[in-house]
Parts: sequence; C-alpha cells; structure tokens
Amino acid sequence: MFRYASASPLRLAAVAACLTATLAVTAPAAGAAPAAVQGTKSVQLQWASAWPADPPFHSGVLTVGGIYTCTEPAGTNVAVSFNALQIVPLAMPSGSGTLPCGPGVIDAPWELAGFPNADVHSGWTNVLLTFDGQGLPPQEFTA
Repeated sequence: MFRYASASPLRLAAVAACLTATLAVTAPAAGAAPAAVQGTKSVQLQWASAWPADPPFHSGVLTVGGIYTCTEPAGTNVAVSFNALQIVPLAMPSGSGTLPCGPGVIDAPWELAGFPNADVHSGWTNVLLTFDGQGLPPQEFTA
C-alpha cells in the first residue's frame, strides 16, 4: 500500500505564504484603472482619379482616397502608399505619404496624390494600397 507523508505545519505555512504572495502580485487591485486602450487603425479605399499625362508638356498624376481611422496618440502618423496598374497604354503609377493620427481621427477623409508619371491616363485602374505596413486586396476603379 501507499503511505502518504504528512506535511509539517511549517511547510504548509511556507506554501500558503507563497500562494498568497503570488496572488497579490498577479491579481489587480480593487478599483485599479484598466490598461490603456491601444489605438485603432483602419482605412477604406473608395476612389481613384487620374490627371492624364500630356507628353512632352506634363506628366500625369493618379490620386487615390477614401476614409480612415487612426486613434493613436496625437502627433503620431500612419504610413500609406499605393501601387497601381493601368493598361492600354501600360502605366504603373505609385505614391506614398503619411496621415495624421489623434483621438478624434475617426472616419476622416484622406487622399494621396501619386508621383508624376508620363504614362498616367484615364480609364481602368487597379490599385494596391498599403496602410500601416499591411497590404490590402487590390481594388478596381475607372479613373
């Protein structure tokens, strides 16, 4: 048969003290403030517009925009960039920039003009947007 060793009262007191100390460290104090809420970041690409090139006089510019939310602390920014594809004729405009954040930046309108490109034209445009380092699925517009 098995024989169970009985724990000494001193050993039981030491275990109880350790458990109490562990619970005191890990349990939140009553009335403690909740942890700071991390900011929210989101974007919606809603449109694309082309200012067609007229070589050799001027390059064209593709501008994209929509609405975004960034409730990170005021004074911070979120990176946004795009790469686009236009066919007939082939053009690959792109652009990058930053959008401001703050507690009241909720469903704010945004737009980003691309870099001048001699091939930009009106018509079918496929846009790949990157927001805060995350690529979004491509979207198709008539710019």
